[in-house]
Amino acid sequence: MGYFYVLHLLIFTMVSDISSFSPSTKSHFDLVVIGGGSAGLTAADFATKFGFTSVIIERDRIGGDCTWSGCVPSKTLLSIAKKAHAVRTAERYGIRLNGEMEVDMGAVRERIRQTVRTIYENESPDALKEKAGIDTIIGEPKILSPNTLSIGGKVITALKGIVICTGAAPAPPDLEGIDSVEYLTNENVFDIDVLPKKMTIVGGGPIGCEMAQAFSRLGSDVTLVALKLLPTEEPEVSTSLEEVFKKEGISIVKGRAKSVSPKSGDPSSPHALMCVLEDKSEISVEGDALLLAVGRRPRAGQMGLDALGIQLNEKGGIATDGNLMTACRGVYAAGDCTGDRQFTHYAGYQGAVAARNALLPLNSPGILSEVPACTFTAPEISSVGISEAQAKNMHGGDKIGVAMKNIKDTDRAQCEGEEDGFIKIIYLKKNNKILGASIMAGPAGEMISEISVAMAGGIPLDGLAPIMHSYPTYSFDIQFIATKYYYDKLLKLKPILTVLGKILSFFGIR
Repeated sequence: MGYFYVLHLLIFTMVSDISSFSPSTKSHFDLVVIGGGSAGLTAADFATKFGFTSVIIERDRIGGDCTWSGCVPSKTLLSIAKKAHAVRTAERYGIRLNGEMEVDMGAVRERIRQTVRTIYENESPDALKEKAGIDTIIGEPKILSPNTLSIGGKVITALKGIVICTGAAPAPPDLEGIDSVEYLTNENVFDIDVLPKKMTIVGGGPIGCEMAQAFSRLGSDVTLVALKLLPTEEPEVSTSLEEVFKKEGISIVKGRAKSVSPKSGDPSSPHALMCVLEDKSEISVEGDALLLAVGRRPRAGQMGLDALGIQLNEKGGIATDGNLMTACRGVYAAGDCTGDRQFTHYAGYQGAVAARNALLPLNSPGILSEVPACTFTAPEISSVGISEAQAKNMHGGDKIGVAMKNIKDTDRAQCEGEEDGFIKIIYLKKNNKILGASIMAGPAGEMISEISVAMAGGIPLDGLAPIMHSYPTYSFDIQFIATKYYYDKLLKLKPILTVLGKILSFFGIR
């Protein structure tokens, strides 16, 4: 991994300039936040908005994984790949191009860097100080007590509380021979400037699926190794996405990676990945670049937590109560470092809640049961709440209803030429209460918000029918689905409405 690591550090020095700002010289703050990612930024910002002083202590770069190696670079790459795919498939829509399309990976990398720079400008230490009054210290702290920390020989005092927001890191690969080859993770894959001819990706989670489609659309011959695609989603998701990938030329090896070795003895040479299939047979997959996307684990060590009695949970994250406070009163944890669901939006929410609970009277809940998720493949895949199987286990199969519509049957998808995907809503039959939903569609990430709002506001499935939706949009079909249940409810009331109509007519009211 040496070459890619050095390249990663080199690009870091080119893209970010953390040495240009003046670190805080103060030593007393109302709130001390450890970690400058999504959770840390929102925690510190909450404090200053309510008139408290705050400081972020960050070991690496303000912005966290989302800005530097997660959401921002990955969605930029996916956007570029989507445009490349549109060019390649333009002929099916009557658009003919002369000549071959060429992908300049160096220019792609620069586009990613520029996007990162633009977003970082609002998160840099100088910007945080100027716009929000947030101080910044670069370094790795040790927590000495519920209200003191040490960093670089300096003692920092937290007058109101400490919020730990140290995020997560790529999980170490359990792969024999991995030290003999160079490999990529989400932390350095966006730094490459040469498009791999043959790319092997290990892992069928969101990162693995997004990168498989992105590099395939850019022109790499991609093989994805996973027992199942997006295993935590509904079964229909995995099946449908597999069909999409096959149509786009992505090879899927249903199995697990066992070992890897360089073909020529040189770590930078092409690799041979041995995989064990579902039937226990083995197959070798060769490629020029190897990307490991096998999950992420919380960063929760090296801060002196043990001395404070702060424990780790079964996921390796920092254990907290429902209000995000650890076993040490006054010390909170938020975001990926807790081992909870790893989403930027959820981490931001938890950061704000942790700060609120540390600084203000009473408490707000920091752990939610309904958190929307989105995988940004094409089509996008989003979900919220519980799955059909979970709902049936909780309430009984005869009490659960499923409303479903294939995307290919929606008017907007017909206009767009989209064929793959669906809208699936899980509800209780007795009152149409929405328990969960899965959407596979072009704008699924936007569509799921309507379901999230409905669930949070207690709006039943039939309650979405009278809410006007624009046509022709993908979301219009959520209203279309809901209309059936609205009509069903009216039909049940028909006898009562008929009698009421006669009474009103008798009195000349109607």
